Amino acid sequence: MKIFTKNEYSELKSMVVGNIDFANWPVGDIYFDAMMNSSTYEGTIKKGPIPKEIKDVAKKDLDILAEKLIENNVKVYRPLKKNWELEYKKFEKITTGMHCYSTRDLLFTVGNKVIECPTPYISRQHEFMAFENIKKEAIKDGCQWLSAPLPAMNKEDFKIVGDKATLTEDYPIFDAANVLKFNDKLLYLVSCTGNYKGAEWLQSIVGNEFEVITWDGVYSHAHIDSTIVSLNHDTILLNGSRVKENNIPKFLKDKKKIWINDVVPRKFHEFPYASKWIGFNIMSINPETVVVDTIQKEMTKTLINEGFNVINTPMYESRTLGGGFHCVTLDLERVNE
Repeated sequence: MKIFTKNEYSELKSMVVGNIDFANWPVGDIYFDAMMNSSTYEGTIKKGPIPKEIKDVAKKDLDILAEKLIENNVKVYRPLKKNWELEYKKFEKITTGMHCYSTRDLLFTVGNKVIECPTPYISRQHEFMAFENIKKEAIKDGCQWLSAPLPAMNKEDFKIVGDKATLTEDYPIFDAANVLKFNDKLLYLVSCTGNYKGAEWLQSIVGNEFEVITWDGVYSHAHIDSTIVSLNHDTILLNGSRVKENNIPKFLKDKKKIWINDVVPRKFHEFPYASKWIGFNIMSINPETVVVDTIQKEMTKTLINEGFNVINTPMYESRTLGGGFHCVTLDLERVNE
């Protein structure tokens, strides 16, 4: 299994698509609890196994996505099925797990490396074992598979004021989904799931081949891929409610910009783990072809008018589960441009 990625849009050769088996909202994770308690949404998330009817819908969506990728000559892998409803122990903390739905969240592929990232969610620090099948094949074929030092996430390691979380800088903390690849540059979102120390650590791992550029003050709630998408070498898609001309990173100033100022909100079950902007979360099969939620008709029209081929397929539970197309997929190999 060859591992090679340097951007988000080159011709896709192989990819992981997540699964929803034993999906669960974790018990015992103090950071997860703190983030849920600081949410601006009314109500609370119901802990424990995610209802079967939700998982059935999500499974169908993931399976359809996998089929469409295969139709486009992409080799598809799936995580191993693990029971996230069980209790796991880490740093003397006992939690249940979460899920492998958003398979991009924790594993970062860059060059011929795969990095198991230092997520702040203790409940997800066991999730890497669902990728042992992929890890074994990748290492056999020369991949450098690395594990970041995992954070213990004690109460003193974060502070939440209102709905904004600030992480300690005592050690690196970040999710893989905090980072987007732009060939020789890695754009790293500083947020509730990524601190500055994480960017420093990532730079030390990727060396001189890539420059890690931090992006702060744009979006403080979790991941980067509902705010900006790299569509090809010359074009970026921007969330107009968060990004303005004055806060676009300098190295992207001269790119062609497609602005999306609104999206259609998906319905959700009881509590939304993601905002409506999860509908912005699209992924590229190649520089001309993108996958977009069926409900996003205006975005689809905009992208077609800009010369892109659009594959529409639904993501009915994207808000319930907190993952769009970029979230639920993980690039393994893209053609080097």
